[in-house]
Amino acid sequence: MPDGEQFDCAAGQSILSCAHAADVLISYSCRGGQCGSCLGRILAGEVNYPRGQPDALSTEQRDGGYVLFCSAYAVSNLTIELIQPEFPR
Repeated sequence: MPDGEQFDCAAGQSILSCAHAADVLISYSCRGGQCGSCLGRILAGEVNYPRGQPDALSTEQRDGGYVLFCSAYAVSNLTIELIQPEFPR
């Protein structure tokens, strides 16, 4: 996270929900793993997907450490990288 920002995330909450509760802005659209707007990367730590891997996350992205924050739940302390979505011009 930029500038070493931190936030807590209770069990049973998505990373996106926890971030927004702490006033940390992560882009999103569908909140259901369908659009990919909340794509980010896990630099350290582990997540799981209680409802299975989201449709908008490819296996290659997952293997590269990328996650969809709307569907990912923290299993340990995390260091994350926020990725700003690119919009067509």
